Amino acid sequence: MSIKLSRTNTTAAIVNALWQSPGVSRIDMATKLGLDKSTVTKAVNHLVNIGMLFEQPQLVAGRGGRPKISLVFNPEFGVLVGVEVNSDALKVSVVNLLGQVVYHDMLPLNPSVSIDKALIEALVPSIKTIQSLFPRILAIGIGMPGLIDPELCQLKISHALSVRSTINFAPLFKQHFPYPVFIDNDANCGAWGELMQQRSLPYDHFLYVLLSTHHSRELYHRLGIGVGVVLNRQLFYGEQHMAGQFNSQELMRGAEPTPSVIIEEFSTLAVNICSLLSIKRIVIGGQGMQFGPELAAALRKESENLAGSIMVRPIIEFSILGPQAAAMGAACMAWQKLLTPDLLLADSLALRENGTVCI
Repeated sequence: MSIKLSRTNTTAAIVNALWQSPGVSRIDMATKLGLDKSTVTKAVNHLVNIGMLFEQPQLVAGRGGRPKISLVFNPEFGVLVGVEVNSDALKVSVVNLLGQVVYHDMLPLNPSVSIDKALIEALVPSIKTIQSLFPRILAIGIGMPGLIDPELCQLKISHALSVRSTINFAPLFKQHFPYPVFIDNDANCGAWGELMQQRSLPYDHFLYVLLSTHHSRELYHRLGIGVGVVLNRQLFYGEQHMAGQFNSQELMRGAEPTPSVIIEEFSTLAVNICSLLSIKRIVIGGQGMQFGPELAAALRKESENLAGSIMVRPIIEFSILGPQAAAMGAACMAWQKLLTPDLLLADSLALRENGTVCI
């Protein structure tokens, strides 16, 4: 069943503000957004009528008078599907609008076919299962290692997936999925997930470091480090979407560096970038967390070695999302893509069974 969502800047701003600050009242929402109360009330009423939002009273102990009414997302309204692509398996996490994981699965990939075919073979039946369990899929987000153009839905190159020429996923997704589909680098997806977890906290800038042990189809085993760069609470992609692509110079020179050498090389670079850009936080996550303590120690050591009284020494933390960081982050990335000012969420909700929106 399709739903008509008012495609207005006010609607987009309200949904975004509620995502950033769950439980705000209409009055606080109007103040936060600088909008007239009647404008906010009209838009909120529509969101309540279509079932996206609930209203609930704020219970404040020891105070009389009429309580404020909080606005919260309806967790049963719809779900977002997040997928992490590895060389031999898919991780699938289904997230509701409260940011809670409500379903998880691990799917093997067929090693005898190309990664695009293997992805479709594994994901199509999984999406059918998810369709049967939840009333509405709002979007699918997919994270994978490599250089990705998220706007064109293309994987340019990936050593971990043995991809050396561009794969255009857009026509494949249009053919198989009647939902908006978004892709991004797996480290960027981890950063999207961290933004979701910390969305009410004042962390505007941070580096998200995704650790992985890639066992690619070329049968090499190596520590991989990818970085999601967050500036002003937005993912920074840089020229040709190459921001955060870390390549060990030892490896590029033809050596076979140990994980410790790669960690030391990366730590020097990361701490200097934080100091240069005044970034005060580095978050470590991913599947290669056996290297996490060593990386944290190396980052702290490099930070302590910085000279100068006004140098920024970043705080080093571990992500609470653990090995689900990229998959859960991919779902959060898809949700944020739906909430852009042109409100692609309106297109998603209006889709009939044979409709499609592929980005």
